[in-house]
Amino acid sequence: MNHPEHLLKKTNLSLCMIVKNERENLSRCLASAQSYVSEIVVVDTGSEDETPEIAKQFGAKLEYFEWCNDFAAARNYALSKVTGDWILVLDADEELIVTSEDFLIQLTSSPEIIAYSLSLTDVDSPQRMTPLQTPRLFRNKEEFRYVSGYHEQLTYQGRAISHNLIGQLDGLEILHYGYGVNQIYQKNVNRNIPILESIRQQEGLSIMLLYCLAGMYSDTQQIEKAQECYAEAFDKLLPDLMDGTVPKQSGFVPSLMFILGTQFLQEEDYETVRLICQRGLEWFPNHPPLNYLTGSALKILGFPLGASVYFKTCLELNRNNNYYKGEPFEQRYMTTYPAYDLGRIYIELEQPQEALAAFELVLSFDANFMDAQQKVDMIKQYLATQA
Repeated sequence: MNHPEHLLKKTNLSLCMIVKNERENLSRCLASAQSYVSEIVVVDTGSEDETPEIAKQFGAKLEYFEWCNDFAAARNYALSKVTGDWILVLDADEELIVTSEDFLIQLTSSPEIIAYSLSLTDVDSPQRMTPLQTPRLFRNKEEFRYVSGYHEQLTYQGRAISHNLIGQLDGLEILHYGYGVNQIYQKNVNRNIPILESIRQQEGLSIMLLYCLAGMYSDTQQIEKAQECYAEAFDKLLPDLMDGTVPKQSGFVPSLMFILGTQFLQEEDYETVRLICQRGLEWFPNHPPLNYLTGSALKILGFPLGASVYFKTCLELNRNNNYYKGEPFEQRYMTTYPAYDLGRIYIELEQPQEALAAFELVLSFDANFMDAQQKVDMIKQYLATQA
């Protein structure tokens, strides 16, 4: 295998970042990528700590951008300072993991590909979430621009990047360390909520940003404000639900539909739940939480056989690794939860062998699931009496 330095002469890969007050994280990020890039561009947006000095220690080309509550503007300024043929975008609280240096060869072997998605995993997330597939490595073309002041999205020629132009680099992944509970709280209160509320007052928020804002209010225990955002998002989504048109900006729509559907299910508004489940599975058939929601609704309504089909689908999506990867979701919606509910259905249907297998499957996902263990013991005792 060629040494990365030899390959860099051919690939000319630049690392591009925007940072502010990241002395706790920046060294880890830069150290993880330094050996694989030929240029480091760091744009500081107003640090009051040693962040600029740390960037210089790694040989970064340091630029400054006056913060204007617009992540896309800062990203685009940073892109304008890059000279490499390819651009790798990282945040300071992320770490690049390289499992194969062949990715540098792959960049030059597929001329039709203009961008690559990388797998991003949140290390500190309170729940175990699935990785996010996100375009973070792309050709240095002026047609690439970020849009949206918050949760900025990479676009090409003014629109979302066509899927046939995006490749998958298996030799790279990203770890994100910014989601500790206290870190989330501070970022939401001091930065994220004020930014989104400012956008909301000036121009209104998209469905995606309303979903994000609702989550931030929930994380900061402002439940009433969170519900106001969910209600506003539902009102925006309702016309699409009624006519069956996939929302133009579908980012986070599956997760929003799952949360809304769960809330309506708790309120026993079964008609709205039916609509959400129907459209959700039309638009995102391999999204496990929406399949789980559909199974849960059918189980509550007294259709255990119908419910079992959707719980089995969740498990199959996990087994075949063909689940929806457009956004993270809690992994247990395609492992522990459907397996447990499937076991409960088999008990209801008086099928103890099938129930035993389902609860043992739960324990294979989570050995500490005590209720599943109790049910395994109970079923085994019952079967022993029938022998």
